[in-house]
Amino acid sequence: MDMDYKTIRHHLDVLIKNGVITMEGDKYGAMYFISKAMETNLDEFNQIWEKVDKQSKSK
Repeated sequence: MDMDYKTIRHHLDVLIKNGVITMEGDKYGAMYFISKAMETNLDEFNQIWEKVDKQSKSK
């Protein structure tokens, strides 16, 4: 991906802290999954994302 490990790690930590994803396993062997809360609200998230996407394209 040609991205810095620390940058990726930081963003994963932010997503975990905010309940978007969960982590299972140890650091280097960890697997990441969408959280139950995010899964429950995925339709609402997609609706919001569509609005944001339309607004960014209209600028």
